Amino acid sequence: MNHGDVNGVEFSPDESRILTWSPDGTASLWDLSVDYDFPVAHIPLQVEVMTGTTMNDYGAVSALSTEEWKKKKTKYERIARDHAAQCRYKKANLYLKGD
Repeated sequence: MNHGDVNGVEFSPDESRILTWSPDGTASLWDLSVDYDFPVAHIPLQVEVMTGTTMNDYGAVSALSTEEWKKKKTKYERIARDHAAQCRYKKANLYLKGD
């Protein structure tokens, strides 16, 4: 897991994982198993919570502050918990897997 700022983010060729790297030399590989019925509108929020980063309209990536991340995580957990109750792809559901 990255500790502090994140220098970059890259999707794997099959878009099943995200690689993040930091100036402290750490790198993290994040699994993006596909939960096909997770609300598409909330996928950017899910990625922000998973990576601790945000991307602006021009593609520039920046780290979320701890406070921003906690707010987004709380919002994501509420959405994910509600979705998990009716999810048809439970094996790929990141909330249920605890990722």
